[in-house]
Amino acid sequence: MNDSHVMTLSDGRDLGWLELGTTDGWPIFGFHGTPGSRLQVGIDEAAVRRAGVRLIAPDRPGYGLSSFQPGRRLVDWPADVAQLADHLAVDRFSVIGISGGGPHAAVCASLLAERLVAAGIVSGEGPLSDPRIAADMTPVSKFLTTLSRRRSRLLPTFFAVELALARRWPSKALDLMVQQLPPYDAEVLRRPDLRNLFERDVRHASRTTGQAQAQDFELFASDWGFDLGAITVPVFLWHGEADKNVPLPHAQLMHDAIPNSVLRTFVGEGHFLVVDRLEEILVALAPSGRLTIDVRPAI
Repeated sequence: MNDSHVMTLSDGRDLGWLELGTTDGWPIFGFHGTPGSRLQVGIDEAAVRRAGVRLIAPDRPGYGLSSFQPGRRLVDWPADVAQLADHLAVDRFSVIGISGGGPHAAVCASLLAERLVAAGIVSGEGPLSDPRIAADMTPVSKFLTTLSRRRSRLLPTFFAVELALARRWPSKALDLMVQQLPPYDAEVLRRPDLRNLFERDVRHASRTTGQAQAQDFELFASDWGFDLGAITVPVFLWHGEADKNVPLPHAQLMHDAIPNSVLRTFVGEGHFLVVDRLEEILVALAPSGRLTIDVRPAI
């Protein structure tokens, strides 16, 4: 189950993915952050097995084993997911998006409603074009968002240089990151198993990761191409109140926009809350678990 696989999509692109958990468990497609790869989603294999689900983690275009897709739109992603689901003979399923995977889970909830049972967004990016989000951004996030809105050529160069430095000195890059994080996230990244996972992800990053990261930011900062208010699939959002990377207003904005959505917030927890809460999140997205989770109903 934990081997990586590659398939050829209808347009000739490669799509890589990783499977974890049990073959007969409820299928959940998990979308990694920005940047990242399928390896991020396998952050705790034991938690996936305890949840009793089949976690299918595809690489988005340009990341990991998946081909870069020039001119990609956010609304193109559900077609890739549908092709992978058909390839695996999976009819009905749930999706979960972590950080930059959040908008990709939302668009699946919009365009694959007939196949989805539920969608989860964990520490998810909101529409960067919305001015209500900008107030709580860090200076670096504001700078990158400005470049994204302008589709500046500096953006892929910036990310490519950042990746090259991180790949050469992954431990030092993590140490620098830890120094800038709130206490909860810093503690998570100090754990040896997490450090090993992130260093492995950086070392195995594809040559197009910088391009893909710039493309993600440009997609998040532009019109998403679908209406959050028209989503009919149940959507669950989990967000740490101490998240500085993707501040809480991102989740609040999406919760306010998506009907039948539920938002859970956690005092003192940050961007990496999925590390300690993966099992409960996966259980909540399975058909048998959705109605038992203690959540605040949408208003």
